[in-house]
Amino acid sequence: MHQLSYSQNNIATKERCTDVMAQNAGGRWIKSTDLGTVNSKEAYNRLDEIQNMILKLYPQPTGVDAVWHRAAGMSYFGNKLNPKKWPDGRVTFEYSNLPHFIKYYYSAGFFRYSCEYNKTNTMVPGYPGETGTWLTITANETLGPVSEVASDDKWTINGLPVRMRPPVLKTIRGFEVQYPEPGSNTRYVLIRRNGVLPYIPVTRKQYLDQCIIYHTKLWDEMISGFVQLPVRSAEEQEKEKKAKLDKFQKDFGNDPKRLKSAVDYYLSGYQTDQQQRDEKVRNAKKNKEDELKKFSDELEKTTNDGLLDAPAVVGIDPLLMNQGPVFQSEAEGGCLLATENPNYFRKELPKYVPQLFVIELMAGDPQHSNMNFKNVIEENFPIEKLKAMIDK
Repeated sequence: MHQLSYSQNNIATKERCTDVMAQNAGGRWIKSTDLGTVNSKEAYNRLDEIQNMILKLYPQPTGVDAVWHRAAGMSYFGNKLNPKKWPDGRVTFEYSNLPHFIKYYYSAGFFRYSCEYNKTNTMVPGYPGETGTWLTITANETLGPVSEVASDDKWTINGLPVRMRPPVLKTIRGFEVQYPEPGSNTRYVLIRRNGVLPYIPVTRKQYLDQCIIYHTKLWDEMISGFVQLPVRSAEEQEKEKKAKLDKFQKDFGNDPKRLKSAVDYYLSGYQTDQQQRDEKVRNAKKNKEDELKKFSDELEKTTNDGLLDAPAVVGIDPLLMNQGPVFQSEAEGGCLLATENPNYFRKELPKYVPQLFVIELMAGDPQHSNMNFKNVIEENFPIEKLKAMIDK
C-alpha cells in the first residue's frame, strides 16, 4: 500500500519508528465531505445512525485513520433498458421505469499509519493517503456484488438486465455472506425484508434459450466474416508460389537433398486463398454445431429432469463458456443469474425510507492491523439493527 506524505502532520517518535509501532498507533475518526446529487436530511439521519453503530464497535481506530462520509442520489434499482438504434446503426439503451425512491450510502475508509521513508524517528498519519480497506453500507440500490452478464448486446428479460449474483461463502447469524471471487478479501451481505426477494432468478430454460440465441448469432457473424474474406486472383497466387519455388532453387540448388526437403515442406502446407477461406468456414461451422449441441443436449436433459424452471447457477463467464458442465452449484463457485425485482419496493413509502441494504466490507491489507477492524465488523456488526431500519 502506497502512502502519500504531503500535506500531513508527521509525528515525531522518541524511538526508531517500526511497523509494529505504526500498527498500534492511536488513530482518528475523521468526517469528510458528503457526496452525491441529493441532499436528504432524512437519509442522512439514518446514515448517522449507522455511524453511531460503528463507533460503538470501533471507538478507537488502531494503526489507521478512519475517514467516513455520506452520499445520496438517484437509484436505478429495477429500471428497464429500452434499446435505441441510431441512424449509423449503433444501438444504445435508455432507462425507463425509474424508481421513485433514492439511494444513499455510508462509506468509511481505513488509512494505515506508516514510518516515514529514510526518517528513523518519524511516523506518517494515515490520512490523507491511499487504502484498500473500506466499509460501505448502501440503501435502496443494487443486490450486492452483482454485475451484468457481459455480451455485445445487453441480455434483458422483460426489459430488466440479467445480472450475476456471486455464491454464498457462509452465514452470520442467519445472514448470507457473499464473495465476488475465490481468495478475495471482499465480503457482501444483502439485508432485505422477509417474504419477498429483491431479485428474480433466471430459469434454466431462459438461460439455455439465451445461450442458443447468443451462440447462433456469434458463430453466424464469424462464418459470414470468413465467407467475405477477400481472395487474390489465381494468377497472382500462382506467381507468388512460383517466386517462392524459384527462391528455393536459388538458395539450395547446389544441395538437392536440402532443396527437396524445403520444396516438399512448403508444398505440403500450401493452400490457395480460396482453400484457406473454405477451411476457416468449415471449422467455424463445425465449432458452431458442437457449441449449440452442448446447449441443446442440456435443454433436453433439463426438460426430462423437470428442471426447466429451476434457477440457473452457472460459471463466471456464462455466455462464452466452452468447457465443463453447463450448470454448477454455489458450493462449486457458481453464480446465480437474476434480474432485479421492481415489485420488491413499496411505492407507498417515502423515497428516503430504506427498503434494502447491502454491506460491503473490503480489507485490502491482510498483514495490517486494520484487519482487526474487518474482524470486529464481520463478527459483531449489529446486522439485526440494520434490518430493523427497513421500511422505517
